[in-house]
Amino acid sequence: MTADLNSCGSSKHKQRFLKSDIKIKMNNFSTILAVVQQQNLNLLQLFKAVNAEEWNDDELELYEAIFSGKDQIPRRVWMVKRYGTFWEKDIPENNEAFFKESFRMEKKTFSFLVDRLGVLAKKDTNWRAAIPLEKRIAIALYTLGSSSEYRSVGRLFGVAQNTVCKILHEFCGALILELGSEFMSPDYLTPEKVDECVKGFEAIGFPQCLGAIDGCHIEIKPTAAEAIDHHNYKGWYSIVLFALVDYRYRFTYVNIGSAGRCHDSAIFQRSSLARKMVSTPFLQEKTREICGVEVPVLLIGDSAFRFSRTLMKPYPFSTTASAEQRNFNYNLSKARRVVENAFGHLKARFRFIGKGLDSHYKNNNGVILACCILHNILNEHNSTINENWQPTASDLREQPLRTNMSADFSQPAERVRSAIAQYCQNINK
Repeated sequence: MTADLNSCGSSKHKQRFLKSDIKIKMNNFSTILAVVQQQNLNLLQLFKAVNAEEWNDDELELYEAIFSGKDQIPRRVWMVKRYGTFWEKDIPENNEAFFKESFRMEKKTFSFLVDRLGVLAKKDTNWRAAIPLEKRIAIALYTLGSSSEYRSVGRLFGVAQNTVCKILHEFCGALILELGSEFMSPDYLTPEKVDECVKGFEAIGFPQCLGAIDGCHIEIKPTAAEAIDHHNYKGWYSIVLFALVDYRYRFTYVNIGSAGRCHDSAIFQRSSLARKMVSTPFLQEKTREICGVEVPVLLIGDSAFRFSRTLMKPYPFSTTASAEQRNFNYNLSKARRVVENAFGHLKARFRFIGKGLDSHYKNNNGVILACCILHNILNEHNSTINENWQPTASDLREQPLRTNMSADFSQPAERVRSAIAQYCQNINK
């Protein structure tokens, strides 16, 4: 449509024409630009005189850009207005208990994360203000601590669903890079750490123990091509979090991502932990004589693992078991409880992984590792678990349990176990 402003008659008619013409073509930018190029008048000045108060801010910005000949035309709609005020209103108006219930940690630990994760801060743009650093961390922690969908979390905080997902994975990545080496050091086999752990487990009742190992299956939604590998024998899809846990329930080593069909013992045998247990020189120097037998620093596990000199497991169940064997199994079970409790605390605090991961499979390992690091941070800050966080039996998938009796006898390993069994019998008298 071509417009001739000079043919419109009086100034009043000119104003009415201009306003109606632009209203008709407000969604057709190319036509509006063609009209502007054909006029020799200052249309911007004339437009502003035509009842400008009836136009909203977006329209004013749009037409000013058109009439002034700018190369870039601003977007008519930049963002959807959202009204979630959970962070801005509800959190400040409630107490510390409400804060901990919402974010699974105390305010002092939250402040620690804000101070250490400054890399997550974003700058304001010409279009809108950035989400503050504190709110970004709050969104990530709330998502990890609840079983809510991204959409529900977004409505609560007044952000888009995809923004919640993006913030969560940025938070997990930053946490791993900034705090991973401090709270889950790859140098977990140091003389000082070994001495601390051995002393801690001896207080529980098991000597020469570095830590307890076990695997925990976490439900996922794999791709069709990988589904068969992740299908465990309980009939659901999972990946395995294999961990070494110390006497304070801290994760000292984790192996994440093995397919659900993998056996815990096989995961351990091909792990770096298994190699370090036999190749670290100073571990041999910390051998201790117990009941006439040289007992090395060792790990403890359940009946799923292969019995060896550096990995103790219970005696097989028998109605004719001796008192020494029963005491050994009792003390080992009491010491091994730390790994079961650590998994329980992890799933209680972070329901996002407890309910099963629905993230893209490439992000699963990072989310689980970030939760393990957060668990260690909260452990160091002596943060407790609220009783109502503990999931019920109906909330959790039944974990696949397997035993491994193949290659289960080793004479050197049996001598070590017998010596420890005698030690346990003596301390339990």
